[in-house]
Amino acid sequence: MFMRKTPPPSPFFRIRKLSKVTLSLCTSTTLHPPPPNNPPHHLSLLADKCSSMLQLLQIHAQMIVSARIHDNYAASRLLSFSALSDSGDLNYAIKLFVSIQDPNSFMWNTLIRAHASSPNPRQALFLYVKMRRLCVLPGKHTFAFLIKACSNLRSLESSKQVHAHVFKFGLDLDLHVVNGLVRGYSVASNLKDARQVFDQVPERNLSIWTTMICGYAQAHVADDALVLFDQMIVGQFEPNSVTLASVLSACAQSGCLDLGERVHLYMGQKGIEVGVILGTALVHMYAKNGAIFMAKKCFHSMPKRNTATWNTMICGLAAHGHAKEALDLFQELEKEKVVPNDITFVGVLSACCHAGLLDFGREIFDYMKRVYGIEPKLEHYGCMVDLLGRGGRLVEAEELITRMAWKADVMIWGALLGACKNHGNIEIAKRAAKEILILDPHNHGVYVVLSNMYAEAGRWDDVSRLRKVMKQGSLKKTPGWSLVDGDD
Repeated sequence: MFMRKTPPPSPFFRIRKLSKVTLSLCTSTTLHPPPPNNPPHHLSLLADKCSSMLQLLQIHAQMIVSARIHDNYAASRLLSFSALSDSGDLNYAIKLFVSIQDPNSFMWNTLIRAHASSPNPRQALFLYVKMRRLCVLPGKHTFAFLIKACSNLRSLESSKQVHAHVFKFGLDLDLHVVNGLVRGYSVASNLKDARQVFDQVPERNLSIWTTMICGYAQAHVADDALVLFDQMIVGQFEPNSVTLASVLSACAQSGCLDLGERVHLYMGQKGIEVGVILGTALVHMYAKNGAIFMAKKCFHSMPKRNTATWNTMICGLAAHGHAKEALDLFQELEKEKVVPNDITFVGVLSACCHAGLLDFGREIFDYMKRVYGIEPKLEHYGCMVDLLGRGGRLVEAEELITRMAWKADVMIWGALLGACKNHGNIEIAKRAAKEILILDPHNHGVYVVLSNMYAEAGRWDDVSRLRKVMKQGSLKKTPGWSLVDGDD
């Protein structure tokens, strides 16, 4: 009986098979490692399910014993967990990477990505230099991670260097890379280059619009953020929650209540869910613009609130003179077991200043450290100096400044100087003025305040002396300015 021979595969079959392999290689990205020719061993799958470095070490040991470690796919799974997981160990990942004879682009990207988010993002750039020296080609994900490293470094020079390589490898129109570049330049406070990258992209997606608007909003360039938002709407892009939160932030900074109300109405018309981030942004926008009733309405309508939401409402109430409501809200915060932070107590102390609650302010100042372990910062000391100054406790205010763990800035000494002017205490005013001039030698306002105090006390010789000092230094009082939001 003759065995039946299997006919050789036809040339068409071989071409079709080759096409599939070629297509697979061409469409694969460096974000995910290519699987091995053989089905992956169960150890590789276990590495993906690790929850601790102890488990990973055991799997690593088994891979070494079974010679599986020489498989790049298996090694890449170990590298991913140790480099990127919250339970991983970046130092271990580096040692593992060094031990791999021929790491693929996925492995390079994994380690660059890990370094970009580490306390030392510069290592990501050094690793990229090494990668290029070994002639490993970067991909769009490589540049996304490098740009993130530049953003974390806030390095404009590094961003420009990476941008040059983006051009070199023809990825300057890749939307993922463009989005990273816009963010990188924005974080480095170079909005001009960020906008240039934005404008050069012929087709933008929602992420790029959002990133550019966020860049303007976070740099307090509110007008440009709002203009860009209008252009985005005209371009038939529907903003997401991140975009809307950035626009609301810009409305708060620029005093643009009308647009903020339009955004709020738009959210209702589109049925956009108001979560914690958007809800807090709405409260902030209304509170900043003095629409306290609407701020309270938004606050109380939120099903979930975080500490930032409470802080926004407390600080908003305090800033607009609703001291009692701000303090009542702080008590409600504690009843709901929400843990306050340093910003919360800035709002509470500010409320005490507006209400003149000196004794209660002292208690709060002590309470924040004693109960919550929050060390007072310059903002808290500033509130206390202001509070003591308003109460005429100028000696106590000066003593508080001299006992501070922080070095007092111009704002704190200025608060004391202002209190001295209100209460006519020239001696402490002179010491406060001296400290201000050490920090800011060209601060003309100090001479103006002292001169007025001397005039009120009838000390005309001192007035004449100060005026000569001002003339010799060519000091002039800067005129004030106001912002009025009116209808055209």
